Amino acid sequence: MAQHRIVCTVQEPVGHPHTDAHIVSVGTGNDPTKADLKWSLDGVLQAMDQGHIFFTKGERSGKTTLVEKYVCAYCQRTYIRSGPDRVEDNNLDSLYRCNWE
Repeated sequence: MAQHRIVCTVQEPVGHPHTDAHIVSVGTGNDPTKADLKWSLDGVLQAMDQGHIFFTKGERSGKTTLVEKYVCAYCQRTYIRSGPDRVEDNNLDSLYRCNWE
């Protein structure tokens, strides 16, 4: 299966009283400043179920981390997050926000 580098995200607030946001779509590509493909969250989850691998790569550290699924305890929906590697620049929350316009 294919490997996809996530370079940007679109996030929406979870809702009150939580202040966190969930990723609802991502952009993938080789250029960390520009996404080549837009993926919905459901598209990413389906591709992961089919064996595709999604990852991020830190521009300063050069380190990669796998993206994993998780179920939000508040809303009981499956989302994605960065693997726990303690490197900030490859965290999904550290990537730039996708601009599809």
